[in-house]
Amino acid sequence: MATAARNPGLAAWVWVPIAALAVFELVAHSTIEAAIPSDASWEAAAAFVRARYRPADRIAGAPAWVDPIVRQRLGDLLSLRMAAPPDSAGIDRLWELSIRGARSRDEPPALEQEFDGVHVRMWTLLGDELVYDFAEEIAGAKVELVGADRSEVCPLVAARQMPGGLERGPMTPRKRFVCDPRRPWLWVGATVLSDLDLQPRRCVWQHPAGRDPVRVTFTEVPLGDRLLIHGGIDYQIERRRNHGPVTLRVWINERMAAELVHEDGDGWESLEIDTSELPPEPATVRFETMADDPTARLFCWSASSVRNRGFSRGHDE
Repeated sequence: MATAARNPGLAAWVWVPIAALAVFELVAHSTIEAAIPSDASWEAAAAFVRARYRPADRIAGAPAWVDPIVRQRLGDLLSLRMAAPPDSAGIDRLWELSIRGARSRDEPPALEQEFDGVHVRMWTLLGDELVYDFAEEIAGAKVELVGADRSEVCPLVAARQMPGGLERGPMTPRKRFVCDPRRPWLWVGATVLSDLDLQPRRCVWQHPAGRDPVRVTFTEVPLGDRLLIHGGIDYQIERRRNHGPVTLRVWINERMAAELVHEDGDGWESLEIDTSELPPEPATVRFETMADDPTARLFCWSASSVRNRGFSRGHDE
């Protein structure tokens, strides 16, 4: 009290920065509120896209953290492949709903429109034609756990769907091939994995059992001119970079066509197999995973049979 009496102006000056901070927060709050588009803006942008949408279109948000908002308003239009694309095959056009000047592509869009803070752009991609998506056809495959002396068929079952989560990897689908009930991670089925860049990928979960392969065989596969193969491990495990590699081998008509060895830190890896010179009739394609140490090898792969636009393998398009 004595100090305050000797310095009557001190108390007043103490409140100056506090008052300034309060004013700053009010102004900043107003600025932030003004920078976030309203629900009406999002609704108008979504309606614009919905009216022009085609089944081979992909819809995304920019920056990436607005994807949940985009999915909330337009997610009913998207298949799992389009929502979590393993590659660009089968995507004819890309719609982007963006805010704050963000954009995912540098080239000029074919169409764009502004909705009071939400910018809509559309690019024509016309990439590879999708002939066969292995993840979508997994229920028709044969899955085996290969041993030194014999192979055991893994039955396709309808079991309890598991949500996945921290340290447990992606969601376990209700319909899946169960290779060993004593090892709950040893199943095969289609799911969505988050790769090392936190991008969702539609893929086939095929956790290796060890040095003996887990084998998945597809018959009557229509071939285009290439197979696009991708593979990766769930980001929660891969980012630690403290486990051994996983090997994925791809066989076409009993001949090994390619091998992908995935090391932690590689992210969503890619390889291509040229199938343009193979006979045009449907083929048998086999995928095998193995690892010297299968601990925490939450491996998932995708594969697409694709055809270049205008390319024909002996039949009319």
